[in-house]
Amino acid sequence: MARALTIFSFVLLCWVAHRALQVRETCISSSFIAHVLVDGIQVDNCSAESRLNLRTLTSPLTREHIDQLRQLEVLEPLATLFKGDGPSLTVELSRRDPRAFEIAPRALRLGLEWLSDSVQVRRALVMALLKRDGVYNQFQMEVLADFLLLAVYQDGVLHDGYSLRHDVKFPTAAPSLNQYCQSPFRSLAHYRLCQLPDPPTDGEAVWGFRPLLAAALWRAFDKLPLQEQIHVLDRVRESVALPVVGSVEDPGVESLVEWFSTSLNDYADNLGISKSAEGQLALKRTLKELDVEAPTHWELTVDVTKTPAWKEIVEQLKSRSRFRVKERALVFTPEGEVALPSGLKVAWTASDIQSQKHVMIACQWPQAGEAVHVQARQIYARKSCEKLSGAFWD
Repeated sequence: MARALTIFSFVLLCWVAHRALQVRETCISSSFIAHVLVDGIQVDNCSAESRLNLRTLTSPLTREHIDQLRQLEVLEPLATLFKGDGPSLTVELSRRDPRAFEIAPRALRLGLEWLSDSVQVRRALVMALLKRDGVYNQFQMEVLADFLLLAVYQDGVLHDGYSLRHDVKFPTAAPSLNQYCQSPFRSLAHYRLCQLPDPPTDGEAVWGFRPLLAAALWRAFDKLPLQEQIHVLDRVRESVALPVVGSVEDPGVESLVEWFSTSLNDYADNLGISKSAEGQLALKRTLKELDVEAPTHWELTVDVTKTPAWKEIVEQLKSRSRFRVKERALVFTPEGEVALPSGLKVAWTASDIQSQKHVMIACQWPQAGEAVHVQARQIYARKSCEKLSGAFWD
């Protein structure tokens, strides 16, 4: 009996050690998420579950469910920033509505299809954290969410091959909700709205500048000394009030530049970025980096709206832009304007554009009123119906 008791004790000790060291898959390991609801199953936080229980042996979770839980465990970089009273967020993963996105204080409903987009999953969870105190409107919440993704995660918020850190600048912004719906940086919060045939205009914000405002705040923040960066993050943790921005009634270039500069400075003041001389210098450098001073000035503009070979020419220009990353080029195509080297679509009025060199490539010469009118120091034109063999725009 003593030998049997010894063997049993040894086996029990080994089992306890194994359970203590084993990675738990059937619970959610998070500093913020208390419960996850998936296919009618409630998954609790690992802190509320004993390592020695036998629930894992009879868990109804499948491998698909477990993989879905792992995709939600992305908030830990924010654990030291949003200190609270423990996990309190409930996340429901919806299979019936695969593109669902609804947030309420301490609750998030997310469609399963969003899990294939890690950028939108992080954005949704960060917005749910910001919603806990209910002090921000939708525009403020999304600006702050993208700012935190850049400042804390340092991943550039890549989406469809584009980077919020590198590709978003003032000339590539689209100051309307309709144009914002075409942007690769559109938030999942506007998925349903952008599916409408004619999305309504939003009178409270210029949505096309929302990604740009977040990127500008991060650029200024990144130039600050470490002590001031900590102060800015402290103000975010305290849920400091942010300014309410309004729409721009005059769509002219000057009004848009003034609106963006004012909005950026207001946000920077509230977050404490512009309190020091270093912060004010960082804001000035940021405005210059984002081409806010000259959004409609381009080194090269190319009009291919009147040639059937326009797609091949655009691809050639894209290849060329990889070797001339500092040269800003704008291409007018039958499907809209494309800014290079980013490749993003823009919506500037052609008459506002000023170019060092303007090139028109056409198969049949258009009438004067049908041509793209751009102010340019040098103007060239070539009649061509086929794909160009030489780089005529150079």
